[in-house]
Amino acid sequence: MAKKKGGLESCLFQWAYQNRKAGTKAAGILKSIEETEKILENVKLKKTR
Repeated sequence: MAKKKGGLESCLFQWAYQNRKAGTKAAGILKSIEETEKILENVKLKKTR
């Protein structure tokens, strides 16, 4: 039983680590998308003026 618990625990730690790693990547991607949208909006405003 202890072996099962250790395996489950290591799986949970691995999942949490991967989730955190993916979360930072996703946050960076979302930030760059927001910045791109702002730039495109500014360009659009300049063209209409």
